[in-house]
Amino acid sequence: MKSLILVLGLLIFSTQSLAAGCEWPQWQQFKSVYLVNGRVIDGSDERRITTSEGQSYGLFFALVANDKPAFAALLDWTQNQLAEGDLTARLPAWLWGQQPSGRWGVLDDNPASDSDLWIAYTLAEAGRLWNNQYYQSLAHLMASRILREETVTIDGLGTVLLPGSAGFALENGQYRVNPSYVPLQLMARMAHLYPQYNWTSLYRTSLAMILGTMPAGFSPDWATLANGSYIADQETGPVGSYNAIRTYLWAGMLSDDSKDKAALVKAMQPMVAATAALSAPPRTVNTQTGQYQAQGSAGFSAAMLPLLAASGETALLQAQAERATAALVTHRDDHYYDNVLALFGQGWHQQRYRFGVQGELEPAWEKGCQ
Repeated sequence: MKSLILVLGLLIFSTQSLAAGCEWPQWQQFKSVYLVNGRVIDGSDERRITTSEGQSYGLFFALVANDKPAFAALLDWTQNQLAEGDLTARLPAWLWGQQPSGRWGVLDDNPASDSDLWIAYTLAEAGRLWNNQYYQSLAHLMASRILREETVTIDGLGTVLLPGSAGFALENGQYRVNPSYVPLQLMARMAHLYPQYNWTSLYRTSLAMILGTMPAGFSPDWATLANGSYIADQETGPVGSYNAIRTYLWAGMLSDDSKDKAALVKAMQPMVAATAALSAPPRTVNTQTGQYQAQGSAGFSAAMLPLLAASGETALLQAQAERATAALVTHRDDHYYDNVLALFGQGWHQQRYRFGVQGELEPAWEKGCQ
């Protein structure tokens, strides 16, 4: 009898240990501060806004955390409030909040292609990992709509992702683009899942966009595509800052088996050197001259962790991980962007997820957590 009790006790202990290892305290904290009835609230804006970006990231984190209730709530809110109740019929509006009249609703109905990509990708992976055919079907329909409404095909170049469906085609056949909107692992996954569409072309042009917009080793927030080449953005100039920090994050998180990771990591070494020189990633960079200034926030440090790991910068990686943890403000809802960057970067650093060579999500819970 004592032996049976001991065995049962060991089984219970091991199950509890496994469950504890699968828990993600940082996600639980984020949910408690930023997530209300399936809506991610950015309290730094007096309109208490919600963006499709926030919803897309929330969906991804919920999947990484194996949090099905939160995922379902996020998807329902996104579909009902940003897509007029039907994500198969329209892409989600990018901005929602309190209107000047005091009513709550959509503030700008233009979609944002990066958010749409993250939603479609996460739905596809949730469908696969959770064996949910509805999520898979919705992903396929969204992916098709992204190609139809948010890309342009250019002779001699291929299919290029625009930041949204309207407002990014300029005069003289030029286009405004954003390198942080094209995570290559998402493109790779779409190309694998939907080989009959133009995702392979979109992957190639996205890689060319990332490399072609960083002549000094720093990525810009925005750029202009003109006659097959990339030049400084007409509105923001050659500035790399809050948008661009994600470009390094996505590159660092590519699978080590990705055929393009080494070239990206090599091209981004000036950003690694700047991080070492400042003891933090620079907040603002002139991407043409390579001049930089000011330390970025805690989220910037978290976002650099995968690239520092890929660069073999062990000591700098540890220092930035410690800086991100010490400086991150997690108890107020006015540090939304820092916190989502931290969930991405620190979550990856803690090995809560990885991306496979075909872009597939590999959450820690899929194989059991330690």
